[in-house]
Amino acid sequence: MKKFFTVLTTVMVTATTFFSTGEVFANSELEEIKKELNQLEQEKGDINSDKASVRSEKNKTEGKIEKNLAKQADTEEQIAALDRKLADTQEKLDAKQAEIKKTEEEIAQLKEEIKELKKRIAKREEVLTDRLKSLQSNGGNVSYLEVLLGAQDFGDFLDRASAVTTIMDQDKNIMDTHIAEKKELEEKKQQVEEKMKQLKAQKKELENLKAQLDSQKKEKNELLKKLEKQHESLHEHKMSLEEEEKVLRDQAAAIEQAMQQAGQKKSQIEKEIARQKELERQARLKKQREKEAAARKERERLEALQAQQESSQPKQTSASTSSSSGSSLSSSGSGIFSWPASGRLSSGYGMRSLGNHLGIDIANGTGTRISAAAAGTVTRSSYSSSYGNVVYIYHPQYNKTTLYAHMSSRAVSLGQSVGAGQYIGAMGNTGQSFGSHLHFEVHNGSWSHKGGINPMPYLK
Repeated sequence: MKKFFTVLTTVMVTATTFFSTGEVFANSELEEIKKELNQLEQEKGDINSDKASVRSEKNKTEGKIEKNLAKQADTEEQIAALDRKLADTQEKLDAKQAEIKKTEEEIAQLKEEIKELKKRIAKREEVLTDRLKSLQSNGGNVSYLEVLLGAQDFGDFLDRASAVTTIMDQDKNIMDTHIAEKKELEEKKQQVEEKMKQLKAQKKELENLKAQLDSQKKEKNELLKKLEKQHESLHEHKMSLEEEEKVLRDQAAAIEQAMQQAGQKKSQIEKEIARQKELERQARLKKQREKEAAARKERERLEALQAQQESSQPKQTSASTSSSSGSSLSSSGSGIFSWPASGRLSSGYGMRSLGNHLGIDIANGTGTRISAAAAGTVTRSSYSSSYGNVVYIYHPQYNKTTLYAHMSSRAVSLGQSVGAGQYIGAMGNTGQSFGSHLHFEVHNGSWSHKGGINPMPYLK
């Protein structure tokens, strides 16, 4: 902010010395106040320009956020479509698993049926083998007629006829059943082979469905990560712009306060100049009257003396000299800042793994005293999401701003004047901080985002 707080110092000096130095000094101080007011107006214009720039950037970012939200809506629709695909794939997967289970159960059932068929066929083959052996032992032929003719009576004949018919039917049924079950056995074996092929195909399809499901899940996760990354990036940028906007508002408020105080002192000085001029006018008028009265007395004295000594010539000698000299003292500062806190230098200025470090870090225990590096005016004292408890001090004598961040507590407020070495707060670990330390920055003029310069050359 260049020299806008110099006017505060000028105003205080004016207030304590004006009435003893007269109109010349008042005019000089008035010119100085006007000069400082012009500087403040210029700085106010610069800050308004910065505010407009930040506002423009913020509007652009908000536009990007709106576009991102539209993209998010599209992406969310993609995710919804993916979710539908996932649900459909999962449904197919479940159906396929049920189908596989059913096929496996059918195969198991067929195997059980085959097992039972084999048992029945084996038993029947034993019966048929016995029948064949019986046939062979009887000459290879059984005469059903001899059985009928060997009946003792008609009732016995009927019984024998019924038995022969039954035996003949049983032999035929046994063979028919044996042939049918042999055929059924072959058919079931064929069914098992087909079911096994079907099962293999189903399992292959199941693997494909699982791979498809994994691919869809991966695509969904990538979309979600992309959305989260975009949202986080835009949110951080907006937060940064909002913080910079707040800093500029604080600085503008401090300038307005300084201009108001300077305007009040300017009005006081102008009134005092008018009062001094009136006093001088009255003093000149009084002096003129005194001179006229003295001249009258002198004339009267001379006239009286001339009347007494008409022949003598009076001598008049008068001399009046006056001189004045003045001297003024001036002092100037060294232009070098004192260390704001005791401790060890834990991180220097410049690039590091997390990005460009715009200041230095001084590490020490929580509560360690933090002092103003030089005299100046507080242009910000507040809490920031990134800096935590932070204080900005503008030093008009050097046209520089110092920043003190991550404090556990603050002891100064906006617009307050502080002296070199004055206690402004305590070391801490607030905001985006990893351990108790003081983050210290130096800026040319007013604070600006990413405008920090290396503090080391400016420290004692």
